[in-house]
Amino acid sequence: MKMKAIVLMSLLCVVVATTACAQKVKAPEAVLKAFNAKFPGATDVKWGKENSKEYEAEFKLNNTAVSANFGLDGSWKETETTIKAADLPTPVVNAVKAKYPAGVITLAEKVEKPGKTYYETIVKSNGKKKEIEISADGKIM
Repeated sequence: MKMKAIVLMSLLCVVVATTACAQKVKAPEAVLKAFNAKFPGATDVKWGKENSKEYEAEFKLNNTAVSANFGLDGSWKETETTIKAADLPTPVVNAVKAKYPAGVITLAEKVEKPGKTYYETIVKSNGKKKEIEISADGKIM
């Protein structure tokens, strides 16, 4: 009986800790203002802290999953937009096929940063998943 009580208490602690960590984060006013200006049509916005210097918004834009990071001062840092593998540029698809001929792209994202755009893919090959960053012209980064 003691073991069952210990297991139940442990489980309760995990649930309480998970709930505490899942509380909503409130982004600073400068971040909210910059986000609203950049993504006026965003819906289902959920905020989190990427790290001590950035906030991350996860949201829907035109029914597409998007995340965007902003600095504490509201400066835009990065946007990741989920896309269909079929919508990847041909050089990106060719680079994946060359590196993993039997691989299947299971996730694709367009990543935009100030002055830079590239793609992230998750490729399943030989039972393993690999994350690859590829420039628009097909160079694996």
